[in-house]
Amino acid sequence: MKIGFLITYFYPFEGGAENNCFYLAKELAKTHEIHVFTSDRKNNVILKKEEIIYNIHIHRSKTYFRYKYYLSFNPSLFKILMFKLDILHVHGFGFIWHDIIILVKKLTSNTKIFCTPHGPFMALKDYTKKERIFRRVITFIEKLTNKIYDKIIEVNPYQYKWLKEYGIKKEDVLFLPNGIPRELTKQVKSNEFIKKYKLEDKFIISYLGRIQKYKGIDQVLRILSKLKDIQSNILFLIMGKDAGDLTRIKQIIKTNNLENYTKIIENISEKEKIFALQSSEIFIFPSEWEAFGIVTLEAMAQSNAIIATKTEGSLFLVETQCGLLYDYNNIEQLFNCLKKLITNIKLRKKMQVYNKKKAKDFIWEEIAKKLERYYK
Repeated sequence: MKIGFLITYFYPFEGGAENNCFYLAKELAKTHEIHVFTSDRKNNVILKKEEIIYNIHIHRSKTYFRYKYYLSFNPSLFKILMFKLDILHVHGFGFIWHDIIILVKKLTSNTKIFCTPHGPFMALKDYTKKERIFRRVITFIEKLTNKIYDKIIEVNPYQYKWLKEYGIKKEDVLFLPNGIPRELTKQVKSNEFIKKYKLEDKFIISYLGRIQKYKGIDQVLRILSKLKDIQSNILFLIMGKDAGDLTRIKQIIKTNNLENYTKIIENISEKEKIFALQSSEIFIFPSEWEAFGIVTLEAMAQSNAIIATKTEGSLFLVETQCGLLYDYNNIEQLFNCLKKLITNIKLRKKMQVYNKKKAKDFIWEEIAKKLERYYK
C-alpha cells in the first residue's frame, strides 16, 4: 500500500502524537511505501525539506505563519494532492489548514482517510474568554469537517465520550493504543548514570515529560518536605525539556529549600532516560490532562510503580495492580498515595513486577500490524 501521514510535527521532534506517528510509520515502512507530510520547523529549529529516514519519505513544508499550536499556514502541504495514496492518516483535530487540504483530497481522489485525534481540541480547562470562544468556533467547524474521515482511531476506550460531541459515529471508531519499542522492555541498568548524577543510595520518584504548567510537577514539590520526613533519602527526579515552566519550578525548589531532594535533567537522551527510569522506584504523572501517557508505559517497562492523575489515559493504563490514581491538584490525595507506596514495600514491589509484564502488551511492532489490518 501507499500510505501518507499528515501531522503538525514529526521526527526528530518528540511528543505523544509525534511518537505515535513515527513508530507506526517506521514499522509500516518495512513493507509499504510511507510518506509523511509535516511542517519544517518548531521553536526556531528548521529541518531539511525532503528526507528519507528508516525508509520513511518525509516531506516538510515551510511554515509561513503559526499562532501557538493549531493555527498555521503551510501552503506547500498541498503537495499531498500530487500523491496517489491508498490511505491518508491524519493526526489531530482542530487544524484548519489541514482540514482544507483533507477536504480537497477527499473530493479529488479515492483515498481512504483515517484520523487519530489523540485528544479533543484545546483539552484543558483554564482558558481566557477569547480562547474559549475560539474553541467553540473550531469545535463547531470540526463537527462539519469530521465527516471527511472514513475511520477515527481512539488511543484509549474512554475517548468516545467526547468524540461523539464532534459528530463521530460509534461504528466509525477503531481502537489502537500507543506503545513502546520492544527493546524498551529489556532490563537495563547503568552504574555510570547513577554516579554521574550522584544518585547513590537515593529513593527515587521520577517524572518524565515536558516541563509545562499543566503537567503538574509543582504538586509533588509542594509535599516533598513532608515526604522526606517519611523517606529521608528521597529524591524527585524531573526529566524533560522546558516548555515554559522551568523557571517557576526552579523558584519553587529554591524557595522551599528542596535543592538536596530534587534533580532536574533537561534534554535527557533516550539512553539515559531508560537508565533513569530503571533507577526509579515510583513514577509519577501528575498531569491535568493526557490522552494516553507513553512515558507512563515506558516507566512501567522499567519496573516502576505508578502514581497518576485521573486523566483518561491513566484511567486506561493504570489499573489497581499497576499503581494509584488521584484527582489533579488534590495534594492530600497525592501525599497519601506516595506515602502508601513508600512505606508499603510489598505492595510497591508487587506493582513493579506486574507493570514490567503488562508493558509487553503494548509493543509498537504488534500495534502496527493491527493498524495494517484496519487499513486493508
